[in-house]
Amino acid sequence: MYRISENNEGVQISDAQVMDDMLQKRYNHAKTQVVDYSHLFRPKTRWEFVRLTMIIVSIQFTYAAETAFVSPILLSIGLPHTFMTMIWAISPTLGFFLAPLVASLSDQLRVSWGRRRPVLLVLSITLMLGLVILPHGRTIGLWFGDEDVSPQNMSGFRWGILITTLGLVMADFSVETTNGLSRTYFLDMCIKEDHPTVLTVAVMIGGIGGFIGYMLGAIDWTNTNLGEMMGSNEATVFGAVVIIVLIGTTTTLTSFREVPLGLLENDELLRPITKAAFEEEKRRQMNLTRVSSVMSMDSETAERAQVCPEECNQQPLNFKSFLTNLIRLPKALRILYFTQFLSHLGYLSYCLYFTDFVGREIFEGDALAHEGSQSMKLYHEGVRFGCLGMAIFVLSAAIYSMAIEKVIRLSSIRSVYIGGLLLNCIGMMLIAVYKSKLMVFICCITMGIEYATIYSLPFLLISQYHQKQSFNMIDGRCVQSTQTRGFGADISILSSMLFLAQIIISLSIGSVIDAYGSTTIVVYSASLFSCLAAFSATQIIYMDL
Repeated sequence: MYRISENNEGVQISDAQVMDDMLQKRYNHAKTQVVDYSHLFRPKTRWEFVRLTMIIVSIQFTYAAETAFVSPILLSIGLPHTFMTMIWAISPTLGFFLAPLVASLSDQLRVSWGRRRPVLLVLSITLMLGLVILPHGRTIGLWFGDEDVSPQNMSGFRWGILITTLGLVMADFSVETTNGLSRTYFLDMCIKEDHPTVLTVAVMIGGIGGFIGYMLGAIDWTNTNLGEMMGSNEATVFGAVVIIVLIGTTTTLTSFREVPLGLLENDELLRPITKAAFEEEKRRQMNLTRVSSVMSMDSETAERAQVCPEECNQQPLNFKSFLTNLIRLPKALRILYFTQFLSHLGYLSYCLYFTDFVGREIFEGDALAHEGSQSMKLYHEGVRFGCLGMAIFVLSAAIYSMAIEKVIRLSSIRSVYIGGLLLNCIGMMLIAVYKSKLMVFICCITMGIEYATIYSLPFLLISQYHQKQSFNMIDGRCVQSTQTRGFGADISILSSMLFLAQIIISLSIGSVIDAYGSTTIVVYSASLFSCLAAFSATQIIYMDL
């Protein structure tokens, strides 16, 4: 909400008017440049939002292919569950340490094409190379001298394992890093008023991309001409994903130009509007109209004044700063992060190994059986059915995310948060006990509800903490915090809970599966962690939302 200043003659100057004047001035100036940058200072159309965020479709396609096929691929080259899950830990470990460095590089890059787009291009090329290598690792290994034997007879060093692992690390690290950096590019290209819209569009088309990606995995491509040409289901799906990544990346990177860093530093009128610039312009306009006193902006005005919020201008969180912020966490954030960590443990237990569970436990197939055997056919049929379930999971998450605000208004954020986690706990327990095709769809719907919950409500709560400048409540009142914390830093730590959860799941769940003797343990684990997360969520400070 804006304040309105009025001089002695009754002439009014609103903050909205000042902002509009500044945007118009920058828009006109940007159009006079050798290269037109006026798009940075105007609202975007719906079609422009879609073009800008198309890279998210390719990211979700990649997630779908990885989730559905990486575990079966690793098992097919002779890896036991223990080592297979350890390989899953390599990418999040690299991401935990290197992703902030990549983001920092994108802040400081000095090339004519901009700062974000060159890095996104390199990441996308690396992603496509990884996607090409991943399903063909065993074949490439044969070229390097591996023996062509069944998985049961594999022993010793094998090039196929090394090459497949390399492809997985390249693809997984690139897609995770691209997922974060692309959103920075979206926000750079949009004015402040468009930020919620561009992020919403990204979620929606990402959901569509994930749904189609899982549906591709549910098709038996071996009975088609394309599948016969590519050689396997996995190769066919990953080949399609490479094409989608190429199209999505090209569409996004050619949507809007970035201002090169050198030009941005030398031309003030091409920079995002900061709070200081806004206050200076407001002071100048009020002096011109002989206003006797200058009214300071309230906190909401300050937030609105920044076309690029202060958090977006901060340097990316390096590892040392990450640890410092982690150690000095207020209790409210510690509880919220711990809840998010437990939620991700449950989500990843399901997500990384669900198709393998369906193929083994529900369809009673065997990933290590001889090619062409009945057990192998049943396993692949189960994997495809699991892909169908994952498509339902993504679709239910997208649908529930559109309705979650209405559900909160009908009850409360506390009940929606805890209820979403408990519902998934029940759904996972049901499929662990009653292993049937119907239960696949039920548990995927409940996981979709949890997914929408943990990717919306925690971020809303952190936003409320910072808006109220409070991390505690006493007798129903917010207690003002004296600690200075960055909104971007706290969001980064929240996002890092996914990396930590994936490292722990990857290093431990394989040994648990081998010890238990059945992949049913993964859905038991998902149920347990969702239950623990629900209990932890009862301790969260909800700020009367």
